[in-house]
Amino acid sequence: MRRASESALGPRMAANYHRKQTDESVLMVFGILNKPDSWRYQANRAASSVLLSTVYDLPSIQSPDDPSIAFMEDFVHRTTEAMLPGSHLANVFPILDRLPDFMSRWRLRARDDFERYTRTFKDMFLRVKNKSVNGMEERPSFCATLVEQEARHGMSDSESAWLAGILYAAGQETSTSVLHWFFLSMVLFPEVQQRAQDELDKVVGHSRLPSFADMKHLPYIVAIINELQRWRTATPLGVPHAVIEDDYYEGYLIPKGTIVITNVWSLNLDPEIYGPDADQFRPERHLDENGCLKDPKDDGHFTFGFGQRVCVGRHVASNFLFITCAMILWAMRIDPAKDVKGDSILPDPNMLKASNGVILRPTRFEFTAKVRFEDAGALIQQASDEILRESTVRLKVDA
Repeated sequence: MRRASESALGPRMAANYHRKQTDESVLMVFGILNKPDSWRYQANRAASSVLLSTVYDLPSIQSPDDPSIAFMEDFVHRTTEAMLPGSHLANVFPILDRLPDFMSRWRLRARDDFERYTRTFKDMFLRVKNKSVNGMEERPSFCATLVEQEARHGMSDSESAWLAGILYAAGQETSTSVLHWFFLSMVLFPEVQQRAQDELDKVVGHSRLPSFADMKHLPYIVAIINELQRWRTATPLGVPHAVIEDDYYEGYLIPKGTIVITNVWSLNLDPEIYGPDADQFRPERHLDENGCLKDPKDDGHFTFGFGQRVCVGRHVASNFLFITCAMILWAMRIDPAKDVKGDSILPDPNMLKASNGVILRPTRFEFTAKVRFEDAGALIQQASDEILRESTVRLKVDA
């Protein structure tokens, strides 16, 4: 499964999803400019839509009531609920796993969920596979690549379907949370926002939208994304790993087979790694004295994991965050909301809330968003109209 994922999501394949990611960033910006207080919905919609498109080649989603989003949100909630340490007593007292089914409601529920999710995941995967089998034209997607390589990797349809579903679950909540932290950081650090917009004005200008071709010329934007994921880690506890041999850490024996959960939050804020200002939001820490990225191949944080089990979707995720943040900063100015006296309401970056128990987001806050220059709104609307027209035509063709 991992080999199949890497072949479909590696750096070379990631470019296949640039168009989808750019389109969703445009629609997100258009939605926020027209209704700034809808930014939470817009962030969730964009992250969900781009992942459904990347994984299943589904058209852009516009309604919060879309059944695809509702199903996936239910799956994410159940999965993260089950991941919480202590969520089931059988994880604490393994002997309970030997109880019969009628005394183990958690097992019956898990079995029912597995069967329900498997049916839907297989339906979504087979929709893509059947197109390939019937010789129909296919656009790039994770499932399309899985179909091409299914035999080589020795995977069944059920395994491929579950792999695709897990990919969505791993990316949706985390991408949405990073966007929440992005908006908060722009509210709290106007000097960072201004420097990023100065870079965009110099590289992109005001006559066109940002593109992926600009990425290598926008190191400060990339540094902001790296710093966001370091400073406020969306997943403070890493994915559980198993120790493959006896190990010792500071005098403690960790026996082979032990489940280890990494404190990613602590690693990302470690002053021994990042200096005495490790708890500060400072994108320039990722840049050298010439304003270039210190290491373009290093994210500068531990959020994507490490070693053989590093996140396989990190390239696709980073690309989505880049084009979305670049599009937002190019098109709009983000400022704090005001109280009745006209004073700025600054959110507290240390006030956190857990989404689904394992994903960290800032507590509720608001901001104002205004178009930065006269042509920005018109260009965004023009691009948005074209995307929606193409989506409408595609829906008719697919129907």
